[in-house]
Amino acid sequence: MGPEVISLVAVIGTTVSGILTTLFHSRCSKIKCCGIQCDRDVIPTKEELDFEREELENQKEIESNKDNNKIIQQK
Repeated sequence: MGPEVISLVAVIGTTVSGILTTLFHSRCSKIKCCGIQCDRDVIPTKEELDFEREELENQKEIESNKDNNKIIQQK
């Protein structure tokens, strides 16, 4: 194999690696590139999961407070 072939393989490999890295870190649910289309489910990040958990906890606390206020008002 000549140095030209090795260089070509290295350039193609680097290009494909960069594209795959970009796609894996992308937050897009619909990707169109070079005539290829992909619809995918995006895996939520740790920060998004923590935010959703905090929102659920806040909602539960608000509902609990409403229930407690109803009980107090009935007495």
